[in-house]
Formats: sequence, C-alpha cells, structure tokens
Amino acid sequence: MKILFISSNRLKRVMPPMPLGLASVIAQIDEGSHQIRVLDLMFLDEPEKELRETLSDYRPDLIAISIRNLDNQSSLYSEYFLPEAKALIELCRRHCSAVIVIGGPAFTVSPQAVLAYLKADFGIAGEGEIAFSELVERLEAKKDWSDIPGLVWREHEAVRSNPMKFIENLDALRLPRRDLFDNERYAFERGLANIVVKQGCAFNCLYCDSPFTLGRRWRMKSPERVADELEIMQKDDGISMAYFSDPIFNCPAEHAQAVCEAIKRRDLGIRWVASFHPAFIDRHLLSHMREAGCILISLGCDSCSDKMLKTLRKGFTKDQLAAAIGSLEEMEMNYILSLLIGGPGENRETVEETIRFLEPLNPFLLDFCAGIRIMPHTDLADIAVREGVIAPDDPLMEPRFYCSGDVREWIEEYLREACSRHSNWTLAHNEP
Repeated sequence: MKILFISSNRLKRVMPPMPLGLASVIAQIDEGSHQIRVLDLMFLDEPEKELRETLSDYRPDLIAISIRNLDNQSSLYSEYFLPEAKALIELCRRHCSAVIVIGGPAFTVSPQAVLAYLKADFGIAGEGEIAFSELVERLEAKKDWSDIPGLVWREHEAVRSNPMKFIENLDALRLPRRDLFDNERYAFERGLANIVVKQGCAFNCLYCDSPFTLGRRWRMKSPERVADELEIMQKDDGISMAYFSDPIFNCPAEHAQAVCEAIKRRDLGIRWVASFHPAFIDRHLLSHMREAGCILISLGCDSCSDKMLKTLRKGFTKDQLAAAIGSLEEMEMNYILSLLIGGPGENRETVEETIRFLEPLNPFLLDFCAGIRIMPHTDLADIAVREGVIAPDDPLMEPRFYCSGDVREWIEEYLREACSRHSNWTLAHNEP
C-alpha cells in the first residue's frame, strides 16, 4: 500500500513544533510491505500546489492527515483551523480516490464531531501508533477493522467510535522517524526538538482535558530509553536542544532523577527544557537536572492567588509556588511562568494579588492568557453549561472561552498595561 502522511500544522507562533506524534506513528509502519511519503506543510510557501503535485506524482492508496490544533486558544485574537483541514481533505478528494484517515491532538478533543465535519473515512482518537498500523494491515488484507481501539468511522448517516486504548509499554515502540522531517529548519525557526518522556497526567486541573486524552496515570519510558533517544537525536539529526513534552516532568520525582542520571552517564552535550509542578520542586532534583543539561523550566502556575489556585485545582498553594520560584532564582535557573486569568470566581482582588506576587520576580519570560479555552470532558465545561456560556450539546470544536464576568470588561486593558511595564511580560496571542 502507498501511504501519504500529511502534517497539516502551520501554526508557528512562539515556536514551530516538529510533528513528533506523526513521526512516531510512521515509525511503526512496516516499510517492507508499504511505501511511505511525507508532506509537512509547516514551511511550504504554496501548500495546496505542493499537495496537488504530490497526489499526482505519488498516487497514494491511503492518506493519513495529522491535525495538531483546533484553534490558537486565544480569546483576544481567535483563529479556527478546522476549515483549513476541511479544505485540505476536499482537495485530496478532488485529485485522488485514496482512503483518508485523520488523527492527532485536535481530532482527539472531539472525535465524532470532527470526523462528521471533515468527512474523512476514518479517524483514530488518542495514541495512534498501534491502532493506525493495525488499520493499515486490515485494510490491505480486506479484514474487519471495526474493533480497533480508538477508531472512528462513518456508517451511513451516523458516526461510530471505539473507546481509546493507551499504550502501556512505550519502550516497545520504534523510535520516531525524525529523519523524514526538516529538523534543521525546525531548529532554525527557534523550535526545540520535542521528546516524550512519559504519557498521562495524574493531576486534575479544572480546565484541562489531558487526563481524558492522555490517561489519568503515568506511563513512563525507561530512563535508558530516554537517553537512547536523546543520543540518537544528537548524533543522527544534529539536535542540540530538546523539549520534554510531558505535562509535568518532575513527578514522580524518582523517575525524573533516574532520567537525569541516565543522561549524565552518556555525557551528552544536549540541552533541554521541561515543565514543572511547583509542589514537587527540590534542590536535589534541580541540581541533577542542571548537571544533565536542563537550562529552562516552565511553571504553568496559572494564578498566584490561593483562592484561584484552589478553584483551578492546581494542587499547590501560593506559598509552595513562592518557595519553588525562590529555589530556582537562588540556583540561578531560568524559568518561564504561564498565567491563565479569568477562571470561575476571578475578580479584581485575585488579579491584583497575582500581579503583586509577580512584580518582584525575575522570570526568563512571563506569559498571560485572558480567558480559558473550554475543552470537552472537563469540569470547566460543566460550569460553562450551568452558567449558560455554552450549550449542553456543544462539541467544542470551535473555540469557546470562559472568562469571569467580574473581569471580562477590563482584563485585557489591565494586562496590557501590566505587560507594558516589563519587557519580558507578554499577553498571549493578542495580535495576528
């Protein structure tokens, strides 16, 4: 079977992410039995022209399209990307008769609604490495495919789906096919080579759908597997900077430390960035991380008000956040702070409390978002339904935002003014 893989993401804001998930899915395909071609739209000047030429030249039997983002998650300057994906699929339909399969993080948010809108033949929700490979083999052999985990398909006028199944043994997967993508260009465009250390999220933030899309418990790669992957990224792909894409790297702390030890044993020169939970920062782990090449830590603290931290169910207090930042600054480790302003109960008092907390700090970058993107399968979505912000049957494909009525009318101007006083404070996505 001739398979064309398309990475549809063209969003470059902040940094262009290399399509690691798609690279991992491709790696599981048996190239002895199937032909593979990849079209990455990220850096193309004329993506539609390139796609038409590829379809004409390659004539694929199956097209697999990865969709990374539904939108840019900005309430101030909202961009909705599914119409672009729909146009992409329509172009494929006009120029070839291939079976079309969609997947990726955006598809997993609301699989049935997205498939119905895009009118693809199949979709795979969740981790697609095993499911997609199985679908390819069964389509090739003309065998029944209706029991494949995570599969979504159209049947007459209805859309049917199977429950997702998470991959337990991440070490058993073949290494992602990074060689099929322009790693040098991604790095040149300020990108970091992303790597998965573990999957899942054991936390329960009010607005986050990661427990649903990734699973509620950690599934971890072995430390040696992580070191293997970093070493190959460095030697084969010339990568010198990596981003650990786990929602939280430093929990469990024992695994994080073991990963650092494995990296140090290889004496790798690669530098890396990771996301941290403030409640689990300790100097011992930070020392190991610095020795292993960590140069920047991202703290998604969301708020610096105890009231809002409790409402958002962040799992730490303002005092714990202060202690974590104090440790980072005393050890001279760079850090980024990300704030989500406007959750349920947010008011002028909580916003001003957050700003007062932030003023004396010295982050590498501090980023505000005004309003919170409402995601399916979250308690924030339930609150939004009760308050009449969204309809009960809204699949939340199109961007919908929650912003407390007590701050909605003035928060953008207030945050712009606060950012104007600090060169390293930004208001996310506030302009094209």
